[in-house]
Amino acid sequence: MNIRRDKWVIRVCLGVFIVGVLIAWIHQNSLLLGTLDKLDNDDVRYIRSGQQLLETGRLIYYNPTSTLTAFIMPGLPVLLAGIMKLFGTGDTGVQAYRVFQALLTSCSVAMVYFIARQLYNQRIARISLILIAAYMPIYYVGNLVLTETCFTFTMLLFTYSLVVAEARQWKRDYVYVGLALAAAIYFRPTAALLPLTIGLMWLIRRVPFKIMCRHALILGVTVVICLSPWWIRNAQVFHEFIPLTNSSANPFLLGMLINEHEPSDFIRDHAQIYESYRHGSEAQQKELAMMIFKYQFLNHPIIFGLWIVFGKLLRLIIIPFYWAPVLGIPIWLVVLQHGVYLIASIAGLWTMVRQRKLAFLAFFGVLTYFIAVYLPFITMERYFYPTMWLMMIPLAVFVESRIGKTRFDRTQLPSRPISEDTIKL
Repeated sequence: MNIRRDKWVIRVCLGVFIVGVLIAWIHQNSLLLGTLDKLDNDDVRYIRSGQQLLETGRLIYYNPTSTLTAFIMPGLPVLLAGIMKLFGTGDTGVQAYRVFQALLTSCSVAMVYFIARQLYNQRIARISLILIAAYMPIYYVGNLVLTETCFTFTMLLFTYSLVVAEARQWKRDYVYVGLALAAAIYFRPTAALLPLTIGLMWLIRRVPFKIMCRHALILGVTVVICLSPWWIRNAQVFHEFIPLTNSSANPFLLGMLINEHEPSDFIRDHAQIYESYRHGSEAQQKELAMMIFKYQFLNHPIIFGLWIVFGKLLRLIIIPFYWAPVLGIPIWLVVLQHGVYLIASIAGLWTMVRQRKLAFLAFFGVLTYFIAVYLPFITMERYFYPTMWLMMIPLAVFVESRIGKTRFDRTQLPSRPISEDTIKL
């Protein structure tokens, strides 16, 4: 990396960090979604989980004193506990975590730059950098105590590692891909099926079977080693194999409700089952979700089909994750910014698709995956927030096409099938 050429990038990232720290100092706990005494939202439950993990060594979520949990992945509580060990479990520790998130947000901004530069050139990368630095939700989310900031960084790190690995085809690069993937899973279990996307990409690129097996083995062993402490802990505590969490049934059940409204006719016809299962065990909620799915398709096929295909997708992407004003900037203005960004980025994405470059396959795969993976479950703007970071690259492509002709990077993945000769140690 040429540090001299990247000093401008460092200055932008430093500005993002300073703004993030300033917001943390001004807003303090005023942007929390819940209250610490009631434990009525995810952020305050994560804070309590970090405190309890540090003080007692027990990972909890809902019950602060007794019930061990596998409802959440342990990444954020472990990180909170580590910071609280240095700065205390009170407000100072929480503020220190927000400063850390400001640093991580600035690092994520840099990751967008590196991905864009790998795919295109420095011009597109710098435009991406400016656009994400000006996107107001990153400063709002950086002040919350949720998984979004950490997951966004690990997801971007995974994307960059995968793009580089596919370009160079070095075996050790797939170790880095596996490390980034495991880190992302520790914050958000929805990342766990990303290897399927990688496998599909290999098939499209006609990667030889032997090479696919070799890279898959490297990737798989890395992820298994990284996740094994979590599996061992769950086996010891719950006496069963829990690979990720045991909380998928409730989001799946909520995902079967049209715009989160209870299905009145289903309740009328199956009142006893609905009342018994909606707050029941994991298995009961999954069974109820499948019953509602079948009922809706048999009785309301057009409405439910449109909701599944279009409604949930629109609900996922059209609203920014910006639920309260930051530094006095009103919500309506950020909604407008998000809408302009989204429309322009879709136009830029279409430009990238038409260019039909093999170098884009990894990027398209990750982007598509993190849209499609949420559609079977409840969808909201919070889940699209990390993916919006990736949308800054097609957005930059669109902006650049309006301000000048792009000088595309001529370094592309080979168009011919990959041979073993391209594999390096």
